[in-house]
Amino acid sequence: MSEKTRAVRHYYDQNTRLFLSLGSSPETQSIHRAVWGEGVTSLGQALNYTNGLILGELHQLSQHLAPERVRIADLGCGVGGSLFYLLEHLDTPVLGVGLTISPVQARIARKRLSQKESSHPCHFLEADFQAIPFAPGMEVVYSVEAFVHATDPRGYFEGVSRVLNTGGRLILCDDFLSQAALPGQVAESWLEAYRSGWQVNSLHTLEEVEKLARAHQLALVRCEDLTPYLRLRALPDRLARLLLRVGRALPIKHAILPSMLGSMALQQCLHMGIIQYGFLVFEKQA
Repeated sequence: MSEKTRAVRHYYDQNTRLFLSLGSSPETQSIHRAVWGEGVTSLGQALNYTNGLILGELHQLSQHLAPERVRIADLGCGVGGSLFYLLEHLDTPVLGVGLTISPVQARIARKRLSQKESSHPCHFLEADFQAIPFAPGMEVVYSVEAFVHATDPRGYFEGVSRVLNTGGRLILCDDFLSQAALPGQVAESWLEAYRSGWQVNSLHTLEEVEKLARAHQLALVRCEDLTPYLRLRALPDRLARLLLRVGRALPIKHAILPSMLGSMALQQCLHMGIIQYGFLVFEKQA
């Protein structure tokens, strides 16, 4: 395991319980951002918005392929919030597998699984999604706010392509560099603060991601910009920079501090239009 990958694991081992207590809701237990799409009126609905988009793709695919069992994998599953949502809302037989690099998250997900009653088999593995530890045969593979942590994006797509059946789907919901933006010194400094605070290793434009995926027989079939549905909390630039300097000077060693600074930097980047939050769907080609 590389030093950068170990840093991602440490980041989530230290922060997960705080993320759950501060940024989630009891009914979702999701560690990803709220999307206030059309018709969304509560935090729980906003946290489940991207899960609903994935569910829609699953419904379409199951009708098209009509497999005996739909096999899905959540790469970067956190504590299982998205996977539990999908299993609870699918009527067709499903096998679910979640991968997380964090042993803390794996333990929480397995404990939650033991407390649930479900007719769908589900497994949570502690593993690096750049070295997927199971055989081919998946209909859907997805990552929500996890791909940006990849230290080897080519290895990520190569592994996904290996385990996906022909006609299967890869779904990415994540941050991407805006192709329209021309970052200057101010933008680059906020991007650096976001990368370092959130352990971001793979921040690419949509065009770059599409090219990487296409090299591994994954063709882009859907691309939706969810940025307008985020409730941004960007600060005046001078105030944000002051808080960043003060935060970096504090003698706090816990990973929650750089995470908070990275979150503030992300808000600045989204507000400036140098990052966009996208929902991408790829189809595995023959």
